[in-house]
Amino acid sequence: MEALDKLTIDEKDLLRKSWKVLEKSLNNTAYNIFEMIINQSPDTKALFPFIKMNQGGRSREMEFHALRFMQVLESVVKTLDNPESLNPLCDNLGRVHGRLSESRGFRTHHWAVFIECTLYHFRRVLSQDSAFHRMEPLDKVIILWRTILRLLIKQMKRGFNTDIRNRAASREIEDTQKASTSSSPVSSDNSSLIALPQTITQSITLPNISNNYKSLEAARVTNGDRNQSSTGIFRPLKDFARRKFISHF
Repeated sequence: MEALDKLTIDEKDLLRKSWKVLEKSLNNTAYNIFEMIINQSPDTKALFPFIKMNQGGRSREMEFHALRFMQVLESVVKTLDNPESLNPLCDNLGRVHGRLSESRGFRTHHWAVFIECTLYHFRRVLSQDSAFHRMEPLDKVIILWRTILRLLIKQMKRGFNTDIRNRAASREIEDTQKASTSSSPVSSDNSSLIALPQTITQSITLPNISNNYKSLEAARVTNGDRNQSSTGIFRPLKDFARRKFISHF
């Protein structure tokens, strides 16, 4: 809202003077603004599911919400000399509308409807006051209020866009985590892991080794290895070891 610093002293005084006129009938003006918003843009009714009409066709819930909107404008008027103090408020309002974009279907074009309906009723109320009954001061103050509303919404859009980006980033992280979990080896078919011990067991089965050894012995007998003379004191031990190994299998 730093752009409000560009307003002249006379322009700020004119805004303050207009607000003194508007606050005389603040409740009715606020209610009429929101009633017109719903009439001009029926889809905005989904933004206010809490609204209930009484027998007189008036909603206390709408009146309360409309007054909250007017309180924001009152804050703007009171901080014309220190507009940067409004940034946290605008940022928070933008984030609130960011959540409403998902939960209730808020769209940024709804803000344009708010502006036009607000200016319509501001002009109607101000034109009835002697300070603004002439066209020149009336047009001038309405132009100033249009500037205020546009700057207010511009600042709110920053919070709105930040909230939308944060939500998109959170969804992307969640989707990535879900994809990572679904493709994890732990959750996949582990039949190959079950078959592995069977293969190892067969490779170390003793009968396979004994058969190989007996085949080797048969080949040696065929080649006359048994008849081959051997000298040395260890020959009886070698023959004994061979017989014990073969007889074991």
